[in-house]
Amino acid sequence: MEGFPVTTIQNVKNDDLRQFEGLTNYIEVLMSTFPTPITRKELAQKTGVSQAAITKIKKRLLELCEPNALIFSSKLILRTDETFWKLLVLYFLQMKPTKLLLSNYGWEMIKRMNIHPEISKRFNEYSSHFSQKDTETIIRIALYNLKNFQITNQIKTTIGDPQQRMMLLSTQYATAMGSVLQKLDLQIENIEDLLSILTIRDKLFYLTKQLLWQQVGKASILRELSQTEKNDLPESVFQYH
Repeated sequence: MEGFPVTTIQNVKNDDLRQFEGLTNYIEVLMSTFPTPITRKELAQKTGVSQAAITKIKKRLLELCEPNALIFSSKLILRTDETFWKLLVLYFLQMKPTKLLLSNYGWEMIKRMNIHPEISKRFNEYSSHFSQKDTETIIRIALYNLKNFQITNQIKTTIGDPQQRMMLLSTQYATAMGSVLQKLDLQIENIEDLLSILTIRDKLFYLTKQLLWQQVGKASILRELSQTEKNDLPESVFQYH
C-alpha cells in the first residue's frame, strides 16, 4: 500500500472529479470494505448489479484501485494517493463529507496524517493533557458533526474555487466551526464511549484553566505588585508563569 499522499486538497482541479461520474455506488462499497480487497463479483453483489455492469466500467474503476492488489490477487482496493483528496472535494461538493470521512477508507487516511503528533509538536500543553486515543475520539466527534456545521455551504463555495481551497486549513475555518461546538451530536454506542467523552470534557476544562492561568501569570499588573501582595494571591496564579 502506498504512503500518505503528497497531493493535497488545494491541488485538486474540478476536471479531476469527472472520473468519479457514475462510480460513486461502487466507490462507497470499496470505502466500507477497506482495507480488505474484494473481487469484482463481490462488488457486483454488494451493489446489486450484474457482473456485466461491472465489466462496462471496469477500466475506469481499475484506475482508482491499487495496482499491486490487481496484479497479485485480481482484487479491488482503493488507492491511497491523490484519489483520497479528489474524493474529499467531491463529497464536500455533494454536501456528504461524513460519508467519506467516517468510512473505513476515510478513517485510515486520517490516521495517516499523524494529527496527534503534529498538534503536540506545535502545542506542548495539548500533549500533557490528551493522548493519541483522546485525539482520535475528538476527531471522530468533529467528523460526525460535519453535517451540522453552518459553515458547510461556505466550504462548498470555497472549494469550488481552486485558489481558495487552502481556507480549509485556515484559522478562519477553525473560528467559524467554534460557533457550533455547543450543538454537537455525540455518537455514544456504549459505556466506554460515554466515559471517553466525559474524560475529554474534563481534560479540556483543565487545559483551558492552564492556558488562562498562563495568561494571568504574564499580566503586567503582577509585575507591579509587592512581594507581600503576591504572597496573598493563590499559588496557582504563578504555577505556569
